[in-house]
Amino acid sequence: MGAHVGRARNLVRSRGGGRRVSRADVHGLAGGSSGPYYVPLRGRAREVAEVDRGFAEALAGGRAVTVLTGEPGSGKTRLIQHALHVAQQRDVFALVLAPDIDSRMTPLGAIIDAVTCTTPPLMSMPHVASMMRGPSPQYWLTRTIANGVEAIARKSPVLVVVDDLQYLDAVSVQTIRTLLRDLQGLPIYWLATTHTGHFSNAHQRFMAEVTSLGGVVHELPPLDDADVEAITRDVIGGTPGPRVRHALLRTGGLPLLVLELTRGLAEEGLLHSTNGVIDIDGDALPLRLGASVRGRMTNLSSAALRIAEVGSLYGREFPLTAVLDLLEQTATQAAPAVQELLDMSLVIDTGANLAFRHDTIQAAAGDSLTPSLRRAFARDMLARRLEAGEGVGALATVIASVAHGEDPESITLLLAAASELSRTDVQGAAELVVLGARLTSGTDRNAHKLADLLPLVLASGRIEEAMTIVESLKPLLGPEARARVSLALARQLTETDFDAAIRQTSSGLEIAGVSDETRVQLHAVRALNFANKADPVGLLTSLESARALAHEERDELALATIDATESVLVFNQGDFDTAEELQRRAVARIARTDTSVGLWMPEGLWMAFMRNSAGFCREAAELIDDGLAQARAASNILAEAYWMMTRARVLYDLGQLDEARTQAETVMDLGTQLGLGDFLHATAGVVLHRIALRTGDTRLRDESRPLVQRLAEGVGLTRTGQWSLVLEAMERGRPNDAYLLAAPVLESLRQPIPSMTTPADFADDITLAFICREAGQRPALELVTRVAAERADANPDNALVRAVANATRGICHDSVADLLAAVDEMRSVPRPLVVARIFEGAGRVNPDDDASTGALLSAARLYQDHGSTRDADRVLQALRSRGIFKRPQRGSDGPSGLSKRELQVAERVHSGLTTQQIADELHVSPHTVVTYIRHIYAKWGVNSRRDVAERYALLADRRTDG
Repeated sequence: MGAHVGRARNLVRSRGGGRRVSRADVHGLAGGSSGPYYVPLRGRAREVAEVDRGFAEALAGGRAVTVLTGEPGSGKTRLIQHALHVAQQRDVFALVLAPDIDSRMTPLGAIIDAVTCTTPPLMSMPHVASMMRGPSPQYWLTRTIANGVEAIARKSPVLVVVDDLQYLDAVSVQTIRTLLRDLQGLPIYWLATTHTGHFSNAHQRFMAEVTSLGGVVHELPPLDDADVEAITRDVIGGTPGPRVRHALLRTGGLPLLVLELTRGLAEEGLLHSTNGVIDIDGDALPLRLGASVRGRMTNLSSAALRIAEVGSLYGREFPLTAVLDLLEQTATQAAPAVQELLDMSLVIDTGANLAFRHDTIQAAAGDSLTPSLRRAFARDMLARRLEAGEGVGALATVIASVAHGEDPESITLLLAAASELSRTDVQGAAELVVLGARLTSGTDRNAHKLADLLPLVLASGRIEEAMTIVESLKPLLGPEARARVSLALARQLTETDFDAAIRQTSSGLEIAGVSDETRVQLHAVRALNFANKADPVGLLTSLESARALAHEERDELALATIDATESVLVFNQGDFDTAEELQRRAVARIARTDTSVGLWMPEGLWMAFMRNSAGFCREAAELIDDGLAQARAASNILAEAYWMMTRARVLYDLGQLDEARTQAETVMDLGTQLGLGDFLHATAGVVLHRIALRTGDTRLRDESRPLVQRLAEGVGLTRTGQWSLVLEAMERGRPNDAYLLAAPVLESLRQPIPSMTTPADFADDITLAFICREAGQRPALELVTRVAAERADANPDNALVRAVANATRGICHDSVADLLAAVDEMRSVPRPLVVARIFEGAGRVNPDDDASTGALLSAARLYQDHGSTRDADRVLQALRSRGIFKRPQRGSDGPSGLSKRELQVAERVHSGLTTQQIADELHVSPHTVVTYIRHIYAKWGVNSRRDVAERYALLADRRTDG
């Protein structure tokens, strides 16, 4: 994006050191003028009413979203002028993002322009530069912008404009989507424009989200004849004659073409006035209408054309001084040519730079250069901009345009740009890597750098192209380098394709002459993937090979992964003590490498998962809190997200369904920004699906079901997804279907792998036993009972597995006594919903037992106390069949209708705290606060933070009166 200077200045109010929206700003956005050609807005009454409605919503304390779509020249940007004029009149803070046609290859460029050009800036360039060099720059940039805009919105409404959305890069579009969600309920009017049609996937997702948020998408139709004539009157100052009207038919009702025609007629002296009617002399038409934009370029002098051509290389807005420097001209020498461009209305003067009046003009100017001349000018421009300190990532588009296989320096720049771009835009970075590989195919120049960047191509989903590049690099790399390529690819594939990752490690291990250090790492990643795909044979073989080669001092980090992976295997084999010992050894190894356990992902999570699976949920929660604190202290949002996934699972097991849902929804939102894979769906996604089943929330069930379906149809986590579908079939009262779906579970029950939930939840055996019993599958029920008993025998000190053994035995033998014994075993295990399930079983297996009704009453109470309303309804129905009628009780929410945590958030909203301030007080992430606020909106039926504050005030008054 031209020299990091947006074509629209960002417009802010005067409070806090900012400045008001000026009339020149309003006119300058669309290339208008404060002179004779600034005409009233015609033919857009509906659209103006929509913009005014958006302002009214924001002024009333709420949010509004409008997207204006239309062909180029249909008047979208003119409506933004109107919105900015309204903002000026109503003293509303306005922030304008104005990407141009080259912005797609400048991730976050338009957003950075917007937030650094305000007065004072929302962010300083040094702050942005520091953030972009750190981990997860998109997340932190988004969070910082959200904090800044929220601080302004607390004082008065805000207008956020995105002009030409179709030109925004995918990362920026995602950032805007996140801001839309995170700033929900604040007085902000979001106004965007976009060309009609389908563009990138990111663009389509944005449009879908606008609709889901209740926003308005409005397509601008052509103007009717009356409106076209009204614009013509505004420009020519009188009634148009028949020749003018006939010429206007060529415009198709597009406002821009109407203005082009009428301005051209006036400027070229083709009009005459007779008795108040203004018409064309003869059959003449203005040059600007009679020729295409490209044709108009041919009518320019060579000096003016050259300035336009070179300016187009910078973007829609270009610095005149830099262009003249490149052309070795002085301002005095270039003045006539610049004036010619202005007179022809091809460019406008923004005050700081020149800008093409429309992106079609910029494209025509660029296309008039021959390829060789374009490359030569671009090379010179690139050299000067690099010398001026601009980063290679910001110049990626230019670098790609000049890169050539016979120019090693250009390829080096191309790959450097890919490396820098990868921090914010993996897709764009991959495009550059693929281009670099194509330009250097068959040569050893930059081969090692290409090898290092190959994981980016994989991460972008371009697997076939990545493998093609691998094959082309093999003859150019030595054995060690080739093996390191396989290792890097295997690590990347671990997130998406366990089998492919294993194949890559096999490929690396087959290479002769590779160091033992690299071979140990290959075996470690291989073991990790065998563990992921639940292949105990391959896992054992890999562990043995790795340990045979490993050196205690040299391979500390690899051995930590090996210990953690073996711990998973041993735990699934039922040896809890040895598994814990192995993981503690892994943690000690990590500590010796000066790596924080809280940042060691994903292996560092295993101790918390393991303790939770063993029934020590509160201890697991403490480990998670420690990990979260370490991740936040390091500003490592990726590690924080992993800990939040784990926390969602632990909160669910603790029976804190509201908190678990909040945590899971929070991290699902984060996962979209961070590109997290199936691990996210296997934890947070599964938690949401199970909460939906327990609470009867059909909307949440329908939203989360595709996630578990994807797991069920995938590789490695198939059983986890399949088990969720089993539970859904049971929830819908279809035990026979549930049993059929559970076939893979039963087949793997004796294998040392998680057969159901991942990591293992041994209480799943109780549900599986009920399924087998209700489906009339006695052999399967006996198998479940035996496996649970063997696990308890192997871990006699573990209360959870003893309770599961008792419960499954009770289900198998219709023994209320065994089930109640299981309840007694669970007294030291904080799994209330498991206890409720056991009580329910005790009430169902033998209705004639004296204790069965009391067990059902206990189950209903526990389910209700923990918000498991669907489960409670099922038990209450069973009680009604026995003549016992109990009214459903209020769950964990008090008179306010909110959970304890939600009420704390509402109180702080009422006190005027920002999202970040609430997060700091409650020791949670800002994203978690945003999720709490969404829940408050849903439960109270409100749409803004102002509404929350007012509702809380009424609640507080009632408490005081009471």
